[in-house]
Amino acid sequence: YNPTEEGLGIPIELSLGFHSDAGFSKEDQLIGTLGIYTTDFNEGKLNAGISRYTSRDMADMVLTNLKRDVSSRFGIDWKRRSLWNRNYSETRIPGVPSMILELLSHQNFADMKLGHEPEFKFTVARSIYKSLLGHIATMHNKDYVVQPLPIQSFAIHEGEKNTFLLTWQGTADNLEPTAKPKGYIVYTR
Repeated sequence: YNPTEEGLGIPIELSLGFHSDAGFSKEDQLIGTLGIYTTDFNEGKLNAGISRYTSRDMADMVLTNLKRDVSSRFGIDWKRRSLWNRNYSETRIPGVPSMILELLSHQNFADMKLGHEPEFKFTVARSIYKSLLGHIATMHNKDYVVQPLPIQSFAIHEGEKNTFLLTWQGTADNLEPTAKPKGYIVYTR
């Protein structure tokens, strides 16, 4: 993935800079998400010899999925802003696909109300995870399966003779068809 640089041979496949400085609004409206990548460096190639536009594809996937997931989960029109092809060191220097994700604006109250919401954080993190997993799978021409959502309705029922019955339900992920649990592992001690 980065064969031209010395190191310990750890297969680093991408680089993501996660920022919260996407601008501000005097009307205190949601700012939305911006993606930044760099193509004009190293003759337009990453260290594995592939086009630096791979970074643009990755950024596009992350922004598209964030808009879909956040808008769907919270019933708002989460803004997908621009994709910038700019010369930032965080996107220029890595020899692997790289992007800066300007998720929201820490200078904007409307954004920060969401930014501190645990469900928003979970939705954003899961959306980014799904996008990066999809990007890596696409790069290797592989299928992938997204981690299912945590279970719901967990309960412990007392049984007979020092036994217990554990019950739960899987949680459907309406935004990800591959995230279907096929079984569960219960650890005891």
